[in-house]
Amino acid sequence: MPVITLMSPDAGPGRPALAKIAEAVTGLLGISPQHCWVTWQRLDPDAAHRPEWDRPAGHPCAPIGFITCKASYPRETVGRLLRLLRDELSALLGVPGDEVYLVVRRAVPGELLIRGDVWAGDEPAPEPEPA
Repeated sequence: MPVITLMSPDAGPGRPALAKIAEAVTGLLGISPQHCWVTWQRLDPDAAHRPEWDRPAGHPCAPIGFITCKASYPRETVGRLLRLLRDELSALLGVPGDEVYLVVRRAVPGELLIRGDVWAGDEPAPEPEPA
């Protein structure tokens, strides 16, 4: 259920490109494509400060982004998700991958409304059967 918010002083890459990002994310996580949302917010250049954004016209700015996802995703999976997004954004926008800034915000059980109900947490993984 990741919700991805990307921000930059540049215009967004368009809905098809954002859908491609969502498809890559849901493929990695093994979830339904309908369970990922990606938004782009264009920032007023005079209302934001990031030294990497002081570029001549025509040079794209790498976005900053926030990813909200369930706390139940393992750290390794979240690391793969961050690297996947970095690579997708770098290729899509033509920006250096090391300038893409992303942070994860974890949604914990009891503090997330999803599909009409408060999420109580994922079912625990089944215990392995004795050999």
